[in-house]
Amino acid sequence: MKILVVTNMYAGCNAAQPTQGVFVTEQVMALRELRGDTVDVVVIEGWRGRLAYLRSLAHVVSRVKGNAYDVVHYHFGLSACSAPLVRLVSRSKVVVTFHGSDVMGRGWIRAISLAAARFAHACIGVSDEISASVSRGSRYCATIPCAVNETLFVEPVDCEKAAASRKIVVFPSSPKRAEKDYPLFSAVMAQLPALLRSEVAARHIDGLDRREVRDLLLQADCLVMTSRREGSPQSVKEAMAVNLPVVSVDVGDVRHLLQGVSNCTVIEGRDAATLACATAEVLNHAKRSNGRQRLRSLGYFSADVAAQINLLYRSILGEVRGDRQRLASSAAMNSARPPKQQEPS
Repeated sequence: MKILVVTNMYAGCNAAQPTQGVFVTEQVMALRELRGDTVDVVVIEGWRGRLAYLRSLAHVVSRVKGNAYDVVHYHFGLSACSAPLVRLVSRSKVVVTFHGSDVMGRGWIRAISLAAARFAHACIGVSDEISASVSRGSRYCATIPCAVNETLFVEPVDCEKAAASRKIVVFPSSPKRAEKDYPLFSAVMAQLPALLRSEVAARHIDGLDRREVRDLLLQADCLVMTSRREGSPQSVKEAMAVNLPVVSVDVGDVRHLLQGVSNCTVIEGRDAATLACATAEVLNHAKRSNGRQRLRSLGYFSADVAAQINLLYRSILGEVRGDRQRLASSAAMNSARPPKQQEPS
């Protein structure tokens, strides 16, 4: 099978944000390893401006002419602006993965993204909320979250972490991103020393490479998520992969992710005092979670997610009868909660 991935985010391409789109990069690598399929990549440099999307039209069309690819897989709805042309000049099957702000926001980006969904043979939402937004205008939409790199984000070797003079709490983003609500996180941190009667250090993952993020999560005592909107947040899944306890507001699919996970808490509302008390309780327990076990049961590791996507490809190509039914069944097993109207990022 020959696959062309078209994306506006890919690790190492945006100098200002080198890790942007790392989950797309890891998905491409997992697909290549899964069955030995050819997976080529076109990166739209959308961070340079809107004209990059216009320039991508001719580039993508030139790549797919002559039916060079079996599947053209777009990541992010705006990247799929060339989908109508691909349908016109080739017999390639079109897949679009929607990541949140492309279809859950407002304005021209949402309009273009939802229009692109109509030209897709299949759509993927990385959370139930996103899939619900897309499904009204698409032929078929599956919920397949972005995977966690299970070989990079590993369990700590020594689960019995020595008592430290101060606890480390991770903010899972950049303080500059307004939708992540760093002021709420800061308000939580301000209350922790009095509750714990010890020092607490705040760390954030902004500017760290993948191994540095992994090392921070292994060294930390808790991750606190205060976002106003999320889809299926990678930072929470990566924390789970290293068994780091998580305290979070009820956003995106976090409640579903943390269902049954020890020493983790999901809080209704956005009250700093409530979040601080929950965080203090988790820190006082001083135990790792069993988040990795939960991720494994959900099938959220790279190889598992790549297998689901490959199954979707084979379904729309008609290689194996019944693949779509099996894919839908698999997706249903991973979505045991009703959609909640949050705006993912």
